[in-house]
Amino acid sequence: MEREVIDPRPRPSGQRVGVILPSVNAVLEPDLAWVSPPELSFHFSRVPLAETTPDGLREMNKSVEGAAALLSHLSPNLLAYACTSGSFVDGEAGLRDQLATMSKIAGCPAIATSGAIIDAFRHIGASRIALATPYRDEVNLAEKAFFESHALTVCSLVGMSLSGPAIREVPPHRIVELARAANSAESDALFISCTDFRALEVLEDLERELSKPVLSSNQVTLWAILRELGKPTVIPGFGRLLAS
Repeated sequence: MEREVIDPRPRPSGQRVGVILPSVNAVLEPDLAWVSPPELSFHFSRVPLAETTPDGLREMNKSVEGAAALLSHLSPNLLAYACTSGSFVDGEAGLRDQLATMSKIAGCPAIATSGAIIDAFRHIGASRIALATPYRDEVNLAEKAFFESHALTVCSLVGMSLSGPAIREVPPHRIVELARAANSAESDALFISCTDFRALEVLEDLERELSKPVLSSNQVTLWAILRELGKPTVIPGFGRLLAS
């Protein structure tokens, strides 16, 4: 019997996803190209980020509306704001406003990474979280407050005090070390934050080692995109969330 050949290329005739990401991000696009099903095509617009601080994130967020307007020209099926800290820095109220504005401008549903995180925790039944981040303390505190506003308990939190382009340069083995340091025996799951962080590459190994679900920003963003578009969310090899 002749073996079926599957064309791995994205298909322009499939569903279109507009993605807004920080200007410094060099990790999200390769991750999506690596993992996503070919019937989706991703189209990116960047917003300027100089420093990963609350002020820097809020300044970046001022450009989200313009990026959404540009992506609206695609007639996308979905718009995603793929910045974890940019979508949680002003809490749940800020996130709701962002999504409503993006959806109105683009004429389609909108999601954001921080909202996807909360949905993913609920999906796997996790309420006590260990948190590993590349961020500075002031951003870590904002993320902790965002989680707690959704009735999640942050059992432990370890950050790397990094900002801007330095985050994307952290190699996967250092992310493994960070995750080990952040893990808590009291936690139901561990979350590795930031879409410019190479965590997707090490999720499976960490889950085997820690015996609990390990989630990352790029993983939950893709999961939320697939779910919103009515696509199967089963992509083995990238953690329990995408294997169930």
